Amino acid sequence: MNYQQLYQLKNEIGKRLRCMNSWQIENVGLFSYGVVMAESCQQQSVARQVLCAERMESTARRWRRFLDNRAFPLGRFFTEWTQWVVEGLSGTRLTLLVDETKIADRVAVMVVGVAWEGRCIPLAWRGYRANDAASYPQEGQVGMIKGLLEQVKAGIPARIKDVLVLADRGIGTSPELCRVVDQMGWKYLFRVTCQSKIVTQTGDYTIALQVQPGESWQASGLVFKQRGRIPAHARAIWSDGHDQPWALVTNDPQLTGLEYARRGWQEHSFRDLKSAGWHWGDTHIRCPEHMERLLVILVIAYAWTIAWGSQAVAALRAQPLQRRPDNSWRRSWSLFREGLRYFLEVIVRFTAILQLLFVPDHRFT
Repeated sequence: MNYQQLYQLKNEIGKRLRCMNSWQIENVGLFSYGVVMAESCQQQSVARQVLCAERMESTARRWRRFLDNRAFPLGRFFTEWTQWVVEGLSGTRLTLLVDETKIADRVAVMVVGVAWEGRCIPLAWRGYRANDAASYPQEGQVGMIKGLLEQVKAGIPARIKDVLVLADRGIGTSPELCRVVDQMGWKYLFRVTCQSKIVTQTGDYTIALQVQPGESWQASGLVFKQRGRIPAHARAIWSDGHDQPWALVTNDPQLTGLEYARRGWQEHSFRDLKSAGWHWGDTHIRCPEHMERLLVILVIAYAWTIAWGSQAVAALRAQPLQRRPDNSWRRSWSLFREGLRYFLEVIVRFTAILQLLFVPDHRFT
């Protein structure tokens, strides 16, 4: 372990996440560094990487005490964390992704994250017991998402002028959520069920039925005929190679619907956090509150790794691009995988200065 570098990381966390006390800063820095070193979120694996002149069991107990720390200011953390991440991004536009993931049948987590370069960096989340209606948040799905979006919005810098929210049909088929996003002054592009219709001046149309493979269609009118009749714009897109079309609704007439492809970036990040990275899916945690605090550690470690991957590209130390059969280009490795290698080969070895800076990949421009 590089102690000088660990000190730098803790110092950065303390400067940017002022909602935490010194004990919380110490442990978030220590364990997020340990997760990257171990490529695991198992407490024993992490403890082996970050022993600081104490027994391994003492480090593991510290890990458990952090997860059980009910005083952790999670809401304020989401706002300050959002500000830190977004300030490390370039541009004046953001795409936010909303989705739920589950850890086996124990805990479900609703996540709001920012889409960037093929991945999604989580910004705010809420845990609850999976497959248990009695334990579902009392405010319901829309109320829960609204709370997360509001905490994220409070941290978005003033330079951001355009925010787009994407959600899949299990979440997006909701007139209430459309209203929430619209009232926040943001744009939405939600996938809806194949039965969803739009009411236009020329008639009612089932959005998904308007296209065949390779086709697209659009119309403007009122959506959610039985539950609100919201003015909106419909998009139907059936891309080649897909087994069914996208039926989409939006409050922005300028969107083509192809922007919805970014929603899949969240699935890539869930995979990174689980099987391909920190092995989040192997945790035995059953308490939703403990899971929320575990994610503080995992997400900080994840964001740093993505940032390092982008910096590896900028430093010309990344794997070369590969050409597809259609002459387009793709990365050989994801930014997450690039970041892990860059961390070990350069950052640890040379005690590079740590910055949460996300450098756009200009190889695609």
